Amino acid sequence: MEEYMGVGEAEAQTDDVPLDDVEQRLILIVRKTLDVPCTLDDNFFALGGGSLDALDVLARIREEFGVRVRLRAFFRAGTMRELRNLIGDVG
Repeated sequence: MEEYMGVGEAEAQTDDVPLDDVEQRLILIVRKTLDVPCTLDDNFFALGGGSLDALDVLARIREEFGVRVRLRAFFRAGTMRELRNLIGDVG
């Protein structure tokens, strides 16, 4: 968890609503995978992500949150915010 403390909310989010812990961790996963800035309103594939990147993100989500998100659901999620909703509330 400590590695996630460096995520700057200004970098990860453009509005004034602070990110919750799951959102911060998800943004960091995507940023590390694609090596690009990311907000909750970005589309993974518009950021340059491909199918193999998606599988990497899904594996990291499962490891980090203990949640299995299906690949089909990942492709249907239009934004990181929708992907965050698929993760749900985790402790």
